Amino acid sequence: MTTTSGHDPTQPLETISAADRRLSDSNQAWLGKLVDGRYRVLEVIGRGGMGVVYRVEHLRMGKIAAMKVLHRDLVADADVQRRFETEAASIAKLNHPHTVQVFDYGNFLGNAYLIMEMVRGLDLGRVIARDGPIPWARAAPMFIQICGALQEAHELGIVHRDLKPDNVLITRTTGGRDFAKVLDFGLAKLDGRNPTEADRHSIVGTPYFMAPEQIRGDEVDARTDLYSFGAMMFEVLTGQHLYPSSTAVGALTKHLTGEPDAPSMRNKQAGIPPLVDHIVKTALARDPAQRYQSAAELAGALEEAYAETVTESTGPKTSVSRGLRGPRLVTDDAEESDLRLRRSDIDQFERGLKRRRVLVVVATSVVFAGAIGAAAWLVTRKAPPSTAEKEPNDEPAKATVIAEATAVPGYLGKRLSPKDGDRDNYVVRWPSGSRRIVSVVVTAPPNIDININVSDANGAHQVSADEGTLGETEVLHRRAVEGPVVVTVAQTMGKDQKLPIENVSDPYSITITEEKAPGEREPNSIEADANPLVPTEELKGYLDTRTDVDLLRWTGEDGTYNVVVRADGLPLTWRVSDGKPRTPGAATVPLRKGEMVRLERADRSEKGSLQGRDVLWSIVVTK
Repeated sequence: MTTTSGHDPTQPLETISAADRRLSDSNQAWLGKLVDGRYRVLEVIGRGGMGVVYRVEHLRMGKIAAMKVLHRDLVADADVQRRFETEAASIAKLNHPHTVQVFDYGNFLGNAYLIMEMVRGLDLGRVIARDGPIPWARAAPMFIQICGALQEAHELGIVHRDLKPDNVLITRTTGGRDFAKVLDFGLAKLDGRNPTEADRHSIVGTPYFMAPEQIRGDEVDARTDLYSFGAMMFEVLTGQHLYPSSTAVGALTKHLTGEPDAPSMRNKQAGIPPLVDHIVKTALARDPAQRYQSAAELAGALEEAYAETVTESTGPKTSVSRGLRGPRLVTDDAEESDLRLRRSDIDQFERGLKRRRVLVVVATSVVFAGAIGAAAWLVTRKAPPSTAEKEPNDEPAKATVIAEATAVPGYLGKRLSPKDGDRDNYVVRWPSGSRRIVSVVVTAPPNIDININVSDANGAHQVSADEGTLGETEVLHRRAVEGPVVVTVAQTMGKDQKLPIENVSDPYSITITEEKAPGEREPNSIEADANPLVPTEELKGYLDTRTDVDLLRWTGEDGTYNVVVRADGLPLTWRVSDGKPRTPGAATVPLRKGEMVRLERADRSEKGSLQGRDVLWSIVVTK
């Protein structure tokens, strides 16, 4: 039971209470530090019960992110540290536009940290404190957006456990609309600290939103979050706690025994519709079986209520999308938006920072610096393309020059050091400044697990793949690049593997191909990079990594359309703005111009070999 009180990054730090010395003293010592060789700590931007949040810069990309450093007593022993790594790896899979993205995690000088998307704005608790109760017409789209974030997390088996206004950030879109982003999924599981005497006798936030089963210590699931969401909806609509109390015990007792008021009774001037009262009451049922059984079901009820109750006379009607369509997210400091770290930046530059496996891969900084320094040399080099690997080629400047669309054999042979396996670089010398779509396929020796890294000459486009196991092919389809392209092949060491393998008898093969046929263009996992989906034109693409998400932007007019998705042998789900997961096949759905159609793998939460990496999906939309 901790409090998470956000800080408005646009306000000076001096506005934070001087009583909290964690912020102003010991944590100021982090300023200027270089964390794990990647993140330069710039300033403190907030704090809460879980930790302190800093503004950091990724040095090799020049991108800005947020770093949450958890309080040391949260991860004080090895068991909790392992739990942190497990939770962090899970929440890093979340990719919903209404979730604050987690890109990286680790432990630095005994402090566990998360690298997160930098979001400017106020948490919902501060919005309520500033504006008072939020009218239903304004609140409904935010509620539906939050449902979208919860739905994705619940489908991946992640329960938030601490959903409350302080854990929802509100920023603005290009059209000036509210844009909600949920943060701190799963982190409440880490708080195993013993409460202080003061904690036992004072309200610290979470008791106002805690579900009965959570209070009793029973098993929690997705419906636990929906109860907390019901308590949060009540507070948003009324400006008051569901069960006011001067002590934590008092609030918790009321969750176990009390009957909730209707929001319209607590805020009689707001004109809250009876249908909304019913939705909140259902979410707050003490018995989980009597609540909404999924975030999608709750979102459906909210959408229906919004459509029936909000008119031009009751308030401006806005899109109720859960983040799968709509304008690009732009906050008050939009001029800095291009400087913020995004998931596509991570995918392009140093995807797959995994701490639970020992990876022997080419260092991103080496690829980046080497590719830049060698760009002119790669273009002007006179040697003809080789039909086989030429050693030494362990650095980009020594890359073996190969021809496009030609399979070239190579060997992961002599180790570079006792602990570092062989590393091979290849280049196709496309002219500097020219742009194209390329695919890379690397078959593996039977006894080696390989990984690949693809970078263009200026390092702006970079992506890695490490999806296979021993002897399995690695592939990256339809990546947008500029100029010469360098591909690095290296060995992934297993958890218990002590030495890299030297194999001079079994070759791998590498093929780098320019894609001339129309189709998707990667990366396209965020709205800013979405591929156009044109009426009657079939679009094809791949889901070739576990976390690959393909976003398509509908370019047609508003209306109801027939959508046909095919993906034989590929475990695919697709969604439109209603958030309903659909399997391949035909469906009739409403589409609005600019709306996002989202395709992703149905097995993204699983482990093991990746099925259907070479299987094309296709989509066509007709009237």
